[in-house]
Amino acid sequence: MATRREPKAPLSRTEWRVMNACWGLGRCTARQVHDALRHERSRDYQTVKTMLDRIVEKGYLAMEKVGPVCLYRPVVRRREAVAEAIDEFVDVVLDRALDPLVAHLARAERLSDDDRRALERILARVDEEEPEEPRDDDPR
Repeated sequence: MATRREPKAPLSRTEWRVMNACWGLGRCTARQVHDALRHERSRDYQTVKTMLDRIVEKGYLAMEKVGPVCLYRPVVRRREAVAEAIDEFVDVVLDRALDPLVAHLARAERLSDDDRRALERILARVDEEEPEEPRDDDPR
């Protein structure tokens, strides 16, 4: 029987690759994930199976036995996992400061014109939704 657990540990770089394959496949077997990852790097089938089991333990996947076959399915949406990873990075690595990230992306020319426009739309939407918080030195 499949069970859902709250994620309790961040994914490693390789686990992200496995999860990306699982999000793309949906309900899948270890063999399907192994085959999906073949183009990236040659990994032993048993290594992929072990990684899937670890990701189940972390709470991102559920595993269900159907006869002799283990079926895996994502129980955390990709969007949620990405948001959690970004929050962790911003909190721990950037000490809650976003300007180094945005400056790096802009300098590295990773922000296309479309990305910049999308960012402006997002910021405008956030400004409309949330009233500005008064600063500590603001008597409001």
